[in-house]
Amino acid sequence: MAELKTKEGELTTAELATFGILPKEPEDARGEQEIVKPSTKNRVEGKFHEVKGKIKEEVGKATNDADVEASGKAEKNTGKVQEWIGRAEKAIGK
Repeated sequence: MAELKTKEGELTTAELATFGILPKEPEDARGEQEIVKPSTKNRVEGKFHEVKGKIKEEVGKATNDADVEASGKAEKNTGKVQEWIGRAEKAIGK
């Protein structure tokens, strides 16, 4: 990011932030900016964890392993919450 010059020198990132000027978005390894919105990313990751949790839960039931079943239920519920957060972010336009 190009620094702005003042009579005293260059402005720091913190000083620029006070004026509402924020640094550029971080770039990925190929030098491109991330295209996926956070709301979409949360919805996809949430659905992934929900499905993974459901599989763990069923494996726990099939093997009679209460720990795996409980872990699966917890991950499934966490995924549902994350997906819900993604939907809420999309609704508010984030």
